[in-house]
Amino acid sequence: MIKAYINLDKNHASFLQLFKDAEIKKITLKSIKNQNEIDIALTSLSKYGETKKNLSDLESASKPVPELIVCEDESFDQTVDLIKNPRIEIISSKSGLIEVIARIQSLLGDTNSEKMEFKDLVINLKTYEAKAGEVLLDLTFMEYELLKFFIENQENVWSREQLLEKVWGYDYFGGARTVDVHVRRLRAKLGENRSEWIKTVHSVGYKFN
Repeated sequence: MIKAYINLDKNHASFLQLFKDAEIKKITLKSIKNQNEIDIALTSLSKYGETKKNLSDLESASKPVPELIVCEDESFDQTVDLIKNPRIEIISSKSGLIEVIARIQSLLGDTNSEKMEFKDLVINLKTYEAKAGEVLLDLTFMEYELLKFFIENQENVWSREQLLEKVWGYDYFGGARTVDVHVRRLRAKLGENRSEWIKTVHSVGYKFN
């Protein structure tokens, strides 16, 4: 799961909004103590040289920080050599959330299989889409992550605090109320019959089966 990123370029404000919409935490360079605190570095083609310099003190030789490089369409012909690097993904500044998440997943190597299924529910791990029967669900990134976590951990009972830790990450600043809000929205989008898959366990949390 993507928890945090470091932004090494102040441009592309509209693009950065996608990360905010996905509830991915932004960490400043000065606050980072080691590279395990971030999943990726976000930068732009024009700042690539500066980015490598800034990351050099954080990276270990065996574990470089994956980089997502935002590029204007007219500059793609300058990225030929960078594309060969498996730790780098080049993405257009005009890309939408689904493509951004897919590129990040590709960087992190987090796609052991393309699909996950539960009854008539199918989620695509490469495109970040979920279908209930033939209906494509309109899920936010965190709703998708929560649903995926539930499917991966069926029958277990999870407290709100545990869900915050497992799905949102240790450093998420929202309270337990955040979980309730996302569960309510997810149930509504699953529909009346499927919403029963997410069960409330009184005084504890939630269970999916």
